[in-house]
Amino acid sequence: MNRLMVVLGTTHELQGAEKRGGNRSDPLYEELLKDLVAEDGLDFIFEEATGLGPTTAEKLSLASGPNRYLDVDPSREERVKFGIPANTNNPFMVGSPPNAAFADEVFHEVHAKREKLWIERIAKQEFKKALMICGANHTLSFAFRLCAANFSVKTFTYMPSS
Repeated sequence: MNRLMVVLGTTHELQGAEKRGGNRSDPLYEELLKDLVAEDGLDFIFEEATGLGPTTAEKLSLASGPNRYLDVDPSREERVKFGIPANTNNPFMVGSPPNAAFADEVFHEVHAKREKLWIERIAKQEFKKALMICGANHTLSFAFRLCAANFSVKTFTYMPSS
């Protein structure tokens, strides 16, 4: 039987990484994490936290015992060791204040390198069923990579309503 990976794509603001600015508190996010872990009896949590934790999920993993969590994404400073540039996107403003918003040009080649590294790190861990939390931009591409690497995959996205 292939190991199960439940992929949850969301916004980084909800992950609660203590060393990240701009976090947003959402009690429903933590409830969702608990529900996903309980539903399939998940025994490990992986996360794209970029070295900015601890996160909400990392703290939650302690209920499963020690060493049941791994931040699979290298920090911006560590990325160069893996041939990955520090910047993986290019934000730009649309409109002008006070009616402005931001869009991101996403460098898919760079994200592909990161996702391949994540799978290498995941494959080395002992688990049967795990949760992987990543940014929404990675949800489907990472799920496809996991399937290609012989994992069973369930995929969810969570975007708060406001």
